[in-house]
Amino acid sequence: MVEFSLIVVLLVFLLFAVLQVAALFYVRSVAGAAAADGARYAANADVPPGEGADRAGQLIRQGLGAGMADRLPCTGGQLSDPASGMSIARVRCRGRVRSLLVPIGAFVTVDVTGQSLRDRP
Repeated sequence: MVEFSLIVVLLVFLLFAVLQVAALFYVRSVAGAAAADGARYAANADVPPGEGADRAGQLIRQGLGAGMADRLPCTGGQLSDPASGMSIARVRCRGRVRSLLVPIGAFVTVDVTGQSLRDRP
């Protein structure tokens, strides 16, 4: 019976570790897709890059909830492609997500960027 108790503790810890990694990958995937969509929106809808960041924030709010959207703020900007000289819309979402397994107050940083070439100068 003692061996069973020791094994169950290890298996529960392993289960929570797998759930933590899956949750972090999901958050990163949703944030990455939102940043890419926000960059495409800013590049092709004739709007300032900041509106692409707002759109990315709205998509994160829809996909992950308001609390997570507040912890992952997005910023927009405009760059120039050095090779072609074309304008690039860039949306970056960066924030810290609370970890389930690490001691209280520990955070994991999520940093994703989406870029898209502007069709028009």
